[in-house]
Amino acid sequence: MNDEPIRVRARVLHQPDRSYLVMVDGPDGEVEVGHTSRTREVLTLARVGAARMLGVPEESVQPDDIALTFPQPPYGEDGQWVRIIAAEDPSDPSEAAEVGVLAQAYWSSHEAAWFVTVTGAGTSVHPSEHLDFAPVATDEEVGAFHAYISSNAGPAA
Repeated sequence: MNDEPIRVRARVLHQPDRSYLVMVDGPDGEVEVGHTSRTREVLTLARVGAARMLGVPEESVQPDDIALTFPQPPYGEDGQWVRIIAAEDPSDPSEAAEVGVLAQAYWSSHEAAWFVTVTGAGTSVHPSEHLDFAPVATDEEVGAFHAYISSNAGPAA
């Protein structure tokens, strides 16, 4: 039995329909191992695909064994306005309350998601598929956002 730890490189390719193509480096080069429209499925696709490519049981490839590159999507820019269009858990009142709200987003490559600041709710992590990147923002929404940010900025240095 080989005692060497498994190390796998994987990357995500953003597709025009805002889905994700998962690629894994294997013995024969980089290979497509899956396609999904959900951010939360990307690591699983990489793990299962790597196990299949390496000919090992799925459980022998753990999430920590995979170096996943998940670049910022081409359809989003740091600091842009977004509108939250879905919640991970719609039964959670705090998440459901954010649906439809205008917010400002910044990419977090470590989270493979967006840090999204919502007026009155603060900042939380949202996957790309939960955001509208071309919202129509009203002057009232923009003003409320800036007032919220200003009131929570703290003392100047």
